[in-house]
Amino acid sequence: MIGLDACSAGDLDDFLALALDARVTARIGDGTPWGRETAVARFRHGLASCERGEGLWFLARDGGEVVGLVLGELDHLAEIEVGVWLAPDHWGQGHGRALLGLLLPMVRLRLPGVVPTAYANVDHAASAAMLRAAGFADDGTLIGRYGTEVTRFVARTAEPE
Repeated sequence: MIGLDACSAGDLDDFLALALDARVTARIGDGTPWGRETAVARFRHGLASCERGEGLWFLARDGGEVVGLVLGELDHLAEIEVGVWLAPDHWGQGHGRALLGLLLPMVRLRLPGVVPTAYANVDHAASAAMLRAAGFADDGTLIGRYGTEVTRFVARTAEPE
């Protein structure tokens, strides 16, 4: 059974296993593969956002195996942007939707009144389908902060059926 463990400094190696996999980061930011320095800086930034009460970062594990990372961070629009990173061996198995189902109640409890949002590259149908299935609604297409065309999704207030 997959569970969530709050990230700590001791999880850097598990995070790097995801962040240094170009298949995982292809849909994050501008899609450029991450080097170790970039990945370590992003991990430290994420932990700092959690310490300030502005973020939630969890490693998803099935037993001892890392399935992925789910996170929510206050963004530049004063919304909480949620994200799911899955290890490629776990793609296409419904884990993304399940992990969002675990994350969203914690986001709503920790940051009440803040709208959960997510962004998916317009050419990545799997991400869009996962977000819709998890109860997010399309809210338009725009050029994201990394210069890529993305669809913005907003969590509905009601939980998905």
